Amino acid sequence: MIIEGLSLVIRGFFSKYWTGDNKNGMQLSTFLQSKTNLFICRTLGWRFSYGYIAFLGKLYFFFRRKERRTIKHAIHAVFLGQKSKAEIRETTRAVFRGIISHYFEKLFNAYSSTELLKAFFESHVRCDNINVMKESLTDGKGALLITGHFGGVELIPGYLGVNQIPVSIIAKFKTDHLRQTLFDKCSAFSTRIIDPNLTPNVIKEICSNLKENRIVVTQCDEIEEWRPSKKDKIFFLGKLVWLDKTMNILTKRTQAAILFGLMHRSKSSGYEFIVTPLNDMAKQLKHHAEASLGEILLKGLESFIYQYPEDWYEWKKYFRMETVPSEQILQEPLVPEPVLSTTVLKPTRKTILSPNPL
Repeated sequence: MIIEGLSLVIRGFFSKYWTGDNKNGMQLSTFLQSKTNLFICRTLGWRFSYGYIAFLGKLYFFFRRKERRTIKHAIHAVFLGQKSKAEIRETTRAVFRGIISHYFEKLFNAYSSTELLKAFFESHVRCDNINVMKESLTDGKGALLITGHFGGVELIPGYLGVNQIPVSIIAKFKTDHLRQTLFDKCSAFSTRIIDPNLTPNVIKEICSNLKENRIVVTQCDEIEEWRPSKKDKIFFLGKLVWLDKTMNILTKRTQAAILFGLMHRSKSSGYEFIVTPLNDMAKQLKHHAEASLGEILLKGLESFIYQYPEDWYEWKKYFRMETVPSEQILQEPLVPEPVLSTTVLKPTRKTILSPNPL
């Protein structure tokens, strides 16, 4: 049965990518969520599914050469002059491994059993200041947790849920099956999902969840959803771009506490959830005394991307950011002073699963 499934997978790849009968091609996320692939992952078990997904990922990028080149060029553009050619090549390899890990985490988070996922959080995820999350709810006004397309972001809601923190996440889905699977899983983790495709007024829904004193998770690097201000500019990963207005608009509509958090992926097969209150971030932003919330958040994310480029999986969108015309460009160092301190993740307890064995 597995051999037949693998045969279908290979034929699917050749149909979609090699023969070119689909101009845009199926996205990797959609392909991996097919019933055939899910069946194979469940049959192999999660311990071996990472290798299988890595194999499919390599096939995907073999056929999607333009996308592969875009990612390589973006990494080269950001680190040119900072790293040697050999270091850039190693960073590029690490980025592709990180992209594969992201898709593995997406499937594991959705389709593993509730018991296994809870055990995984217990043995694999570390957070030294989880109380910051709980303290943000003491005023009864809820809190906004701003994150990015970084590391194990898919794991954040479940991890907060098992720590008895009520959480709502804004998320879109490539397939109806994934959406329904996660909706069915919500009750076990005290989570809610706000799907913009099913929610007429997302801002209103966010405010409603905050009034219930919940953590609402959203991302500050939805590049294709940015609403450029055309007035405020920011250097982000070496490019001067128009600042997205979304975060500033959102926070003005609420009285909630603001937190910045990332699920950093560790080389020792573990994760560290790093969370920082907005006020602490602002204090660490040297030479940015008048920075807006949107700027503080992007600078915080930028700092982590420079330190852990393999954790960011939006490299293919780097060149889609709308840049400021050259005559308006001001000078700023390519690599700003790190604005946030991070801790070194110590090895976790005995592992159940190795999400990044390569």
